[in-house]
Amino acid sequence: MEQIECAEDLVKLIHGVGFLPFFRGNIAGFSVEEHCPAELWFADDREGPWEWKGPVIRTGTCVYGKLFGGKAGFVAKEWAPDLFNYRRDGYDFDARCDEGLAPYKDQAVVRAVAAAALQGDQAAVQLQKGGECGL
Repeated sequence: MEQIECAEDLVKLIHGVGFLPFFRGNIAGFSVEEHCPAELWFADDREGPWEWKGPVIRTGTCVYGKLFGGKAGFVAKEWAPDLFNYRRDGYDFDARCDEGLAPYKDQAVVRAVAAAALQGDQAAVQLQKGGECGL
């Protein structure tokens, strides 16, 4: 099993498998926990998986959240829209809105991003292009 020793190793692993739960689950060997040496968890002398979350997210190539049945994990950015659509029972976000299945808060976020994009906010424009946020 490939061992991860730093945030860069974790990014490579996430991109290699597409998505990865943080803690062990039903699939043996398929979690950050199982790929990381025990001595790196809560180590005083060096960073470990808890500290790597921020740097991994800041690469802009991975998403982190409660993605696996309410359990935390990572997904490679290119896999995110497919994972999110799967979690939406195959609906894309617009179809969920049309069917009344998207929560009001989610719809409000999408409307706020659209309004910001119309005002010239470049970050919002980028979110709208190609479904960067998976919405």
